[in-house]
Amino acid sequence: MKNILLILIFLIFASCKENQKDEEIEKQSFSISGIINGEYSDYIYLNYGIIKDSVKIINNSFQFKGIVERPIQGSLNLKPDANIAWLYIENSDISIQTDYEKGIKNEKPINILKITDVKGSYSSQIQNEYKTFYQSNKNKENFKSLLYNKLNTFIEKNKNHPFSGTILGEIALINPILSKSELVELYFKIDTTQQNKDDLEMFKMGIANLNEYGINKSFLNFTLPNTKGKNINIKAFLGKITLVDFWASWCAPCRIKHPDLIKLKNKFEKENFDIVSVSIDDNKKSWLQALEKDNLNWTNLIDIDKRVNNELGIQAIPFNYLIDENGIVLGVNLSIKEIERIVNKRTSG
Repeated sequence: MKNILLILIFLIFASCKENQKDEEIEKQSFSISGIINGEYSDYIYLNYGIIKDSVKIINNSFQFKGIVERPIQGSLNLKPDANIAWLYIENSDISIQTDYEKGIKNEKPINILKITDVKGSYSSQIQNEYKTFYQSNKNKENFKSLLYNKLNTFIEKNKNHPFSGTILGEIALINPILSKSELVELYFKIDTTQQNKDDLEMFKMGIANLNEYGINKSFLNFTLPNTKGKNINIKAFLGKITLVDFWASWCAPCRIKHPDLIKLKNKFEKENFDIVSVSIDDNKKSWLQALEKDNLNWTNLIDIDKRVNNELGIQAIPFNYLIDENGIVLGVNLSIKEIERIVNKRTSG
């Protein structure tokens, strides 16, 4: 009887240890459970690191399971041709809501997947926190100082998370709001061993561009042809505050922004202000048709070989530089409200 009792105790203890082990394994793995809203019942694909996985969507639902060493940026996409929906993957139970629709890109049908909600993910939580802060404060006059202070505490708390490196890479190269010294100070706070190499490379490229053509630096001296094939040098606009806007006919966000640029030009029509649009189209006909359709009635230049675009290190469009009467950079990739604020301040003085 005593032996039977000992065996029972051993089995219970072993069972508890096994359950504990299972729970520990569960915590070291991820589960992505998703719902897709829309009529799609083919495969969905998950990519992260060197891993490529796929499952068939059944009853508008799908699930992926796996293990990651640390949070990593991954992507979801539907059967090609398809867009890419980015998300961070971490070892937790993640549930996501997505929308599906059919679209057209380059005159071909495309499956479009949009992630509308993510729960159970710390990565998504800090992304939403940063996005909410940015949207709520981006039009404030003291936004730069607010952003620097926010990132100071945000990165201190999330120095190991790759999203910190993504933010710094984008701000340095794509949306250079902060100064070089501020960016470098923030960079030294992150754990670079935990960051995406592409983000770190973006940061380095951005810092190099800020050294060359950042705020308070002389803008690039270049010459490009206008709509009539006449070469125009950017120095022809010295004496005016000039917005140099980079775009292309195929760039939807660029085209959407054009009505606001027209309003901006009209608002400061009597002031010492002008706009120069530089297209990176490789098709002159498409460029000219877009100019006519969008009614851009200021100086328009084309950079077919992207020489100027590459020299400035522009990675995404729309992108702009605001330069003063002496060709000195006042701001880089500014919003319409930021441009209005700077021009108002300089012309009213």
